[in-house]
Amino acid sequence: MATTVAHIALSSTQHVPRTGAARRFIRVFFNRPVVVFGAASILIVLVAAAFAPWIAPYDPYEQNLSQVLQDVGPDHWLGTDTLGRDTLSRIIFGSRIALLIGIGTVAAAATVGTVLGLIAAFFGGWINTVIMRFTDAMMAVPGLLVALVLSTLLGSGVNGVLIAVALALMPGYVRLIAGQVLAAKQNEYVTAARSIGANHVALMFRHILPNCVSPLIVQVTLVIGLAILIEATLSFLGLGIKPPTAAWGSMVYDGYRYLALRPILSIGPGLAIMLVVFAFNMVGDGLRDALDPRLRNIG
Repeated sequence: MATTVAHIALSSTQHVPRTGAARRFIRVFFNRPVVVFGAASILIVLVAAAFAPWIAPYDPYEQNLSQVLQDVGPDHWLGTDTLGRDTLSRIIFGSRIALLIGIGTVAAAATVGTVLGLIAAFFGGWINTVIMRFTDAMMAVPGLLVALVLSTLLGSGVNGVLIAVALALMPGYVRLIAGQVLAAKQNEYVTAARSIGANHVALMFRHILPNCVSPLIVQVTLVIGLAILIEATLSFLGLGIKPPTAAWGSMVYDGYRYLALRPILSIGPGLAIMLVVFAFNMVGDGLRDALDPRLRNIG
């Protein structure tokens, strides 16, 4: 009798469906409509940036002084600016600068910050003290202020903004990775790898770093929106991307003087900034839920 019950229990256990990692990730990630909306918005912006010359109805840099400050209409869906340039076309081309700054600065900040945090936490001692105290000093100053100072020193333009924003965002990654590495290097698999003669590089990049990737991915996605917002702020203040390059922040500033007459000149690019920042934040939030190890055995 006991054997039969055990056999039935074993058979029922064998037929319990298990959700694969990919299926669980997709199910959790797309569980909330707001995350789906964010992912779709990012996809639309990526397509607009990639195919801007074919999607934009006009040349964003072509001036037409006979159509200055045109209102919204069938010829210009979002009107024209003070030089007769089509606002919609400039918003579409501005998505290229936004994504370039957002993704480029976060990639650079995450790479440098990950390496510094990994080295500091792995070796400890005076190396950890030097790196972490430098990080603390940078984090004591607001990131926007750091970006403002560095952008002023390095000069405006794409390269200056890339470096300034990347350095402003780097301390957060140093802190994140250092905390993850301090916990991961105490695990038994690291001790086992060390006992069979694995060198420091193999221990750091083959055994420890892969186990710190999940929070890093979430942090990268969340900070892309912040990077785009910082770039827009710098451009609005005249320290970022300079005209005539189409940048959302500078477009908001150009339209600021005509809010009473043509509010769409500022509202259009302002809504674009808000949408992209919101989308990346929602996708980052969805990734955090999907990569949460506490949900791995659910479903």
